[in-house]
Amino acid sequence: MAVSVIPAYRVVSHFAKQSENLPAMDAVDAIENRTRDYVRNLLSTLHPSFVEMGQRTAVTQLGDPSVPVLLAALDDLEAGEAREIADRAVDKAVKALSRPDLNSRIFLFPGDGESSVLLNQMNGVLGFSLGAQATLVFVWPVENWQNWLSYTVIHEYAHLVRNLLFPRGIAGGKLVYMKTQEPETLLDAMIAEGVADAFALSVMSEVNPPWTDALDDEETERIWPRIRRRLGVSDPTEIRRMLFGDNDRVPQWAGYTLGYRMVTSYLERQPDSALAQAAVSRCDGQRRADAQAHLPDVQRLHHRPAQWHDQRLFSAGRLLQKPSRVRSAQAD
Repeated sequence: MAVSVIPAYRVVSHFAKQSENLPAMDAVDAIENRTRDYVRNLLSTLHPSFVEMGQRTAVTQLGDPSVPVLLAALDDLEAGEAREIADRAVDKAVKALSRPDLNSRIFLFPGDGESSVLLNQMNGVLGFSLGAQATLVFVWPVENWQNWLSYTVIHEYAHLVRNLLFPRGIAGGKLVYMKTQEPETLLDAMIAEGVADAFALSVMSEVNPPWTDALDDEETERIWPRIRRRLGVSDPTEIRRMLFGDNDRVPQWAGYTLGYRMVTSYLERQPDSALAQAAVSRCDGQRRADAQAHLPDVQRLHHRPAQWHDQRLFSAGRLLQKPSRVRSAQAD
């Protein structure tokens, strides 16, 4: 098994230093162009659609950086041992869930230091998976960024495993499951994020992701009927709106929170599953050394017929109930 961490921010630092003497916007253009070429080479073994998506995402997340500010942030990542932190997070994830058949790379890039989403909502770190072979993680040094980098790497590892079990490609602008050629739905995405957060929280309890508990009772009662009727939607824009919110009719993180509750509700109904055991073992302040947080325990939730069957089994009250056992452990 090989899951390696690539400190791509060091190469971007080199690009920035090469551009120091250029006018500000020329420097931004130079860094952007070199980063785009670099990402294309890094991802050259992936499907062309993932290569293009990776290039676009890396450039978008880079933003329009001031070279001195960017270099200072990159120095902070180096001094803060970003690569070493990510390596240790991978080790924890692999120990919890060993997949000898997984061969992936996790690339660490600088994020956009002017993005309020990255800085204020994502705690300076966000991840973006490209199938089962690559994940891009964008980092900007803010308070406690090291813990959030660890959490994000573990979260993204869960996505890599799921993408290995359920390969996806891009067709017609949508994510499509390769084996069935069915498009990814909102329900698929919600469950995928819920599984990733449940796994990450079973491995690492030092953080409290706001997206797993972003809805109060009133918001939950209001938004659930709207989301429930859209669970079969496959339009990427609508899926994103339901997951992240739209600052209008959909509260922030609505889909993430409800997806997490779906998964924890399922795990509470399957107490013998290893993932459930690992998740709830934090409640008594100890981890079971032999706990194997095994994502395939919930893989039938990823299978389309089973998804809809299980979703119907969840009563609204049960489904939307806050997962007290898992959540309370975060206060330990």
